[in-house]
Amino acid sequence: MIDVKVAYSVSNLNKYIKQMFDNNFSLRGITVKGEISNFKRYPSGHVYFSLKDEESMIKAVMFYDYAAHLDPSIKDGVEVLTYGKVSVYPSRGEYQLYVEAMEPYGAGAQLLELEMLKKKLAAEGLFDESRKRKINIFPKAVGVISAPNSAALADIKTNILRRNPLVEVKIFPSLVQGSEAPKSLLKALNDAKNANIDTLIIGRGGGASEDLSAFNDETLVRAAAEFPVPIISAVGHEIDFTLIDYVADARASTPTGAAELATIDKREIYQKLDISLNRMQDYLINRVNRAKERIASIKNRPFFINPKSMYEDKLVDLANTKDKLNILISHILDMKKEQVLARASHLKALSPDGVINRGYSIMQDESGKVIKSTKDIAVNQMIKTTLKDGTVTSRVVAKE
Repeated sequence: MIDVKVAYSVSNLNKYIKQMFDNNFSLRGITVKGEISNFKRYPSGHVYFSLKDEESMIKAVMFYDYAAHLDPSIKDGVEVLTYGKVSVYPSRGEYQLYVEAMEPYGAGAQLLELEMLKKKLAAEGLFDESRKRKINIFPKAVGVISAPNSAALADIKTNILRRNPLVEVKIFPSLVQGSEAPKSLLKALNDAKNANIDTLIIGRGGGASEDLSAFNDETLVRAAAEFPVPIISAVGHEIDFTLIDYVADARASTPTGAAELATIDKREIYQKLDISLNRMQDYLINRVNRAKERIASIKNRPFFINPKSMYEDKLVDLANTKDKLNILISHILDMKKEQVLARASHLKALSPDGVINRGYSIMQDESGKVIKSTKDIAVNQMIKTTLKDGTVTSRVVAKE
């Protein structure tokens, strides 16, 4: 008997098989060559087709995001190269090819390979706008990598020096096409890394796509991404794009355009200096005019018309204050005089002379000591008595 407890459901079996496919790295990022058949694009934008060769066939699907820019020449009977992964569609239990990129076979193989490399580098962030650096438009030195004696090199050098003769142009000659070009470009890039430059231009004139292939070399692109100063790419014409263009900090469609990006034109500098000079002159003239107006305003103030007016009123106030002080002081002095006279009269009345004048006398012994009590004198003692109009000397006959 078959044990039902260990039986898979169809869904679980298909899911399990799908996991096996998805976890097999050999079936991910796979390139498959074959002939298109049963090609059909649905309203959703998804594309369904089969790939076949002389002996076999596999179903394939290309979802909208990948199929949006599909080469219009692709149709039934066309041999193509596809890139994607093999997985299982669980609902039907069918394995199929999930295509992410597709190009006609032949020249398209190289394009497909380039597209895969482009996606790989983009996924690593090498083409992100956030890592692009601002070009220094006032460089002291600009490096140029290009073919020696080429028209592109001459254009770049001529236009840089025309725009700013003070800039030093450092040339790093290199091959720009052929099998040895990537190695030559990489050497020039390393030479430029050790030079004291502010900006590097990598450029050449236009040509067929195979002529520009050296600038798609992965090692070269990675080295450019790590270059210490901003890079301007000027490879080919406006319609030509290489991976160096994507990794560079700026792109110019022509060598002349690269020179224009690398430095500011001296005429623009002169123009800005003229504008700044005019602004400074206007500013200084306005400052001088405002100063003149302020001086004129100050000059018309009463003080500058009649300087004495500033202190004449103060002199009057001072004279009035002085008179008030004199009056106050005189009044205080009179009061004090009256107080002094009153106290002097009082003191005079209390003085010995005052007492004597009121009919009293002062008695003193021979030494001049005032006798205040009968105890201070003895019988037969000589005493002196001071009266209002003189003194009397007498002898004590008796005391009681």
